[in-house]
This record gives sequence, structure tokens and C-alpha cells, in this order.
Amino acid sequence: MKLKSFGCSFIYGNELSDTNSPDVYSKLTWPALLAKHFDYDYECYAQAGRGNLFILENIISQVNLLNDESAFFAINWTWADRFDYTQAVNDKWTSILPVHKSEVASVYYREIHSQYRDKLSTLSYIKLAADILEQNNLPYIMTNMESHVFEERWHQSEATKFLQRAIKDKITTFDGLNFLDWSRKNGYPVSKLWHPLDQAHRAASEFLINKVNS
Repeated sequence: MKLKSFGCSFIYGNELSDTNSPDVYSKLTWPALLAKHFDYDYECYAQAGRGNLFILENIISQVNLLNDESAFFAINWTWADRFDYTQAVNDKWTSILPVHKSEVASVYYREIHSQYRDKLSTLSYIKLAADILEQNNLPYIMTNMESHVFEERWHQSEATKFLQRAIKDKITTFDGLNFLDWSRKNGYPVSKLWHPLDQAHRAASEFLINKVNS
């Protein structure tokens, strides 16, 4: 059995104690520790700085590559305001974040970006991923960094209401919080770049073991 993980830097393991190179993912993240606990082979498909469309594409690709194999999928959806797109000449992924200073990022966040699009697209990605995994009888656990996609007061439509209901039970929270907020609430060390560190990942893996068992 394999455990395949997907997400951004929170799942790649940026700034954890066993990673001295940006080219090597950590084996101290909560998905890696879950794999160790259950004696699963671990494969990490997360990349730092990526958005949710990139994460979705990776999930679908890995489902398609499985053939008759079995795998457990551990997914952490990232901040909804990240935007992924592919280059026209080579289909290479590029991701932009609000902190980026490039001309492309400046135009996108000034002229195109909206919170409604963030909410609708993220909910759609989560729904599609859950449908694909369930149709292929693949077990999974999904967590989510962005709480505003589930709020019901602002930037809401009949489409977002439908999607929120559809995926409400698909997302696992940390006592109602995302991983970062839960780590801060419990006093676990968090880096200046908002990465929960080793102790937080150990505690998260222990918290999630019973969720995975069920």
C-alpha cells in the first residue's frame, strides 16, 4: 500500500528539521508520519508555492497512473487566492501568489482576481477530487487551509451553496481549525513563514490516526 500526499509547502515540509535542500521533501510531515505508522510506502507530490488547480491536476494524474494498484491519498488544499496556469509553449506550470511582485501577479491581483472566483473554483476542485477518488474506491483524507470558502455570508451563490453542502463531510479539520491555526492554538512552534514545525506535524499525525482508521 502506498500513501500519496498532495499540497503545497505544508505537505512538502518546508523548514522541517530533516530538510536542508529545497529539492528534498521532508519525511517528518503529518502525511509521511501517517505512512510510517501504517507501514505504507510514502510518495510526496506536493510542491511549495503551488495552488489548488495544480494540486487537483496531480491528484487526477496519480489516480490515472494507479492501474490496479491501491493507494491512500492525503491532501491538503492550500490558500484559495493562489493562481496556477500553464505556459502556452510547453504546458509548464506557473503559480502566482499575492506576495509576488511580478508584472503578471500585479495585473492578476489588480484586475482579475476576486474572492468569489477563489471560493467557487476551490469548492469545485475539492468536489471533483472527492468524486474521482470515491468512484475509484480510493481512500483519502482531505484537509484545507482556506476557511473562507466555507463561510456562508459573503461572495455566495446557489452554486457555492450546492458545493459547500456536497463537500461538507469530505474535509477533515483539526478541531474545527486548519493545520496552521490549530498549531498556533496549541502552542506548537511555527516559523516566520507560517510553517508549523516538527512538533506540530507529530501532533497532527497522532490526531489524524483515528480519523484515518475510521
